[in-house]
Amino acid sequence: MKYTLVVLALLAPLTAAASLGEQKPEPNAFVKSLRELHRGPPVEPMKTRAKVEERWITQKLDNFDDSNNATWQDRIYINNKYFVDGSPIFIYLGGEWAIDPSGITSGLWKDIAKQHNGSLLYTEHRFFGQSIPITPLSTENLAKYQSVEQALADVINVIATLKQEDKYKDSKVVVSGCSYSATMATWIRKLYPEIIRGSWASSAPLLAKVNFKDYMKVVGESYATLGGQYCYDLIDNATSYYENLFEIGNGTQAVKELNLCSNFNVNSEQDRWQIFSTIANIFAGIAQYQKPEKYDIPTYCSILREFSDDDSVALSKFINWKINEHSGACLSTTFKGAVSYYEWSKENYQDSDLPWIFQTCSEFGWFQSSGSRSQPFGSTFPATLYEDTCEGVFGAKYDSAGIHANIRATNDDFGGLNVNATNIYFVQGALDGWSKVGAGVAQGATIIPYASHCPDTGSISASDSAELVASKKKLIKLVAQWLED
Repeated sequence: MKYTLVVLALLAPLTAAASLGEQKPEPNAFVKSLRELHRGPPVEPMKTRAKVEERWITQKLDNFDDSNNATWQDRIYINNKYFVDGSPIFIYLGGEWAIDPSGITSGLWKDIAKQHNGSLLYTEHRFFGQSIPITPLSTENLAKYQSVEQALADVINVIATLKQEDKYKDSKVVVSGCSYSATMATWIRKLYPEIIRGSWASSAPLLAKVNFKDYMKVVGESYATLGGQYCYDLIDNATSYYENLFEIGNGTQAVKELNLCSNFNVNSEQDRWQIFSTIANIFAGIAQYQKPEKYDIPTYCSILREFSDDDSVALSKFINWKINEHSGACLSTTFKGAVSYYEWSKENYQDSDLPWIFQTCSEFGWFQSSGSRSQPFGSTFPATLYEDTCEGVFGAKYDSAGIHANIRATNDDFGGLNVNATNIYFVQGALDGWSKVGAGVAQGATIIPYASHCPDTGSISASDSAELVASKKKLIKLVAQWLED
């Protein structure tokens, strides 16, 4: 186990450029919109200087094959500012993103760890960030080594490795997660209850599902509830206008007005699916981490309206602004462009989205479609778009039938909404699309009104709603109980 020291103040993010032979192609607008939806959760600004230790843990390439002795190095961060030997370990699980030291230097989990003199640990999921077990990211390698079960076993090995040190050997362990990593927090408690005392699962998707049509329905509700009916209607009217242009055979006019690149094929059903999915994803990305107290959605609705009094013009300018920041560049949204980019990523894996795309095809689905009639994003991006992307990138085994079989297997393995485990605290935002595949009131979840994705990760603050404060205080008490049992 090797380690270095990372000293944090108010530092600008570090960027790294890797030259892997050919020049990195620009991801198209669809790829960018998906990346935004699956970005790491926001963190609070650091208020104090903190020392965070970076370590590299030796992991087995395959945790379930005793004959495979290959290993790799997994990155973790440790904040021991408040730690007293033997005190608990508070793990924040990394999901489909690169981990950052700031994830364990602020927020509610840090506050609770401080109360218990705990050690804060941030784990990086295999195939994300700098924790790459094997290359290339071929379908064969991802199929063998990229899964939630492998990732959970990695976390258990991290714990076992730390407990070889005297200061940790008597430490109890609790975990937390946001979004997919909250799914992991749920399932690691289910699979390893003798090791994990309890789990805090903020906005955890639990039910694997191919056609996730309810997601966009909730996104639409967010705009109607928080932005106003005018905002919902604007999006609805503009989307209907562009859909109609394609339907009446005037796709070239739609291409011109939306500022799509010349490689867009108006006769390609997959290209049309992709542009409308991209539009919906952009609005979903805003809604997913909106904070009601900051008036995020009303602000964006005002910006949208200010672009033009004409709904279709306003939407086009808004989308181009969000993707290209007024650069004037056209929007590239072709099916072949997305598939080609992901194919390129198999050999050029820096900052790659490919491992997460693979998991959606092999384990989870969660394809956010236009299947619901009760949303403003039209009806022109079925789940088939994502199924076709899976097959195009990963091969015939990941066609529609294969994906449906994979999703059934995940629900059989983990129980879907029937988790059948104790000491898990579920929190959902009432306006979070992911809540439709997560624990609800029937499963004992706490629902935060008007809130969206992972709404409870920050420290208790004066801007929190009464319901949010009550939920955070409940978690504080629950963690104390888990550690006493």
